[in-house]
Amino acid sequence: MSSEVYVVVLLFHLLAMLFMAAPLYMLVIVNERARFTIPASYNTDRYMENIIKNQPARCYAYLGVIVVTGILLTVNKGLWTDWALIIKLVITALLFILLSYVHTTIQPKIEAILDKVKPGEEIPASERPTLVKWRMRRKRLSATCLFLVLTALIMGLRVTLSYSPWLALVFTVAAALFAWRAYRVPVRLGWF
Repeated sequence: MSSEVYVVVLLFHLLAMLFMAAPLYMLVIVNERARFTIPASYNTDRYMENIIKNQPARCYAYLGVIVVTGILLTVNKGLWTDWALIIKLVITALLFILLSYVHTTIQPKIEAILDKVKPGEEIPASERPTLVKWRMRRKRLSATCLFLVLTALIMGLRVTLSYSPWLALVFTVAAALFAWRAYRVPVRLGWF
């Protein structure tokens, strides 16, 4: 592969990784929703769920680009035994599995509850605990996916730059702390 083609493939790979920031923004959405002082209502929740439920199709597309470009970037380099690349491949498979679980199991349960409510109505009190349970599960998985995306990025950087494993571990711990923080509180100022 010529250096120009390599740069184009790498650019698409990195852009797809950038666009996989969806778990962070889904956490931002649900944490901002939790700050509302009004009870759950159709209009507010339908708006939020429309944003969230349409995200998996985009994530599948980005993951597909990551896989194809990742193969193109590594096929001639003999990196298939690099531990960081193996971790990145496992993470990519886990992301596909978790995304599919959210898309095929959790989101339909949430949609079924919201489909019972008409515009302008509040969600019945009897349905709220179930809705909260499914949303909390989705939120935990979103934080897990955020951690996995950040770790995959760290491992991809490790494959490219060959820095020390201890530094990869430090970066991974920092990614875990950031994902935990984004899960717990709104990240109003980005990193802080």
